[in-house]
Amino acid sequence: DTEERLALLLIPKDPMDEKNVMLEIRAGTGGGEAAIWAGDLVEAYTRYAKTQGWQTRVVDASPGDDGGYRQYTMEVTGQSVYSKLKFESGVHRVQRVPATESQGRVHTSTATLAIMPEVDDVQIKIDPKDISMTTARSG
Repeated sequence: DTEERLALLLIPKDPMDEKNVMLEIRAGTGGGEAAIWAGDLVEAYTRYAKTQGWQTRVVDASPGDDGGYRQYTMEVTGQSVYSKLKFESGVHRVQRVPATESQGRVHTSTATLAIMPEVDDVQIKIDPKDISMTTARSG
């Protein structure tokens, strides 16, 4: 309805919405299955980025023992990246029978996702008189 659309138009735009992001995924509880779950999330977010026309670049990756990743960081660049990913941060949970399970039991695994917008360059000037250096030696 018209009132709802008008209310949405009146919401101020987030100045960070056009920023590129660093996307970090860390395996949580669940051992090797958590690393596999983190790997599934990496694949899902990489595919999503491609559907949006964004570029991804691996910054850091630590593979898990049973597959997937213990930790994975990628840079995502493109149009309105932060605006579409900013609410994805948090803990992502899956309940399934993992490939590592021999008796068919359901396991719960988690992974943490952090979305960090790129920051603007900042100029810092440190006055040499504000620097104090001290040395100490024991014995």
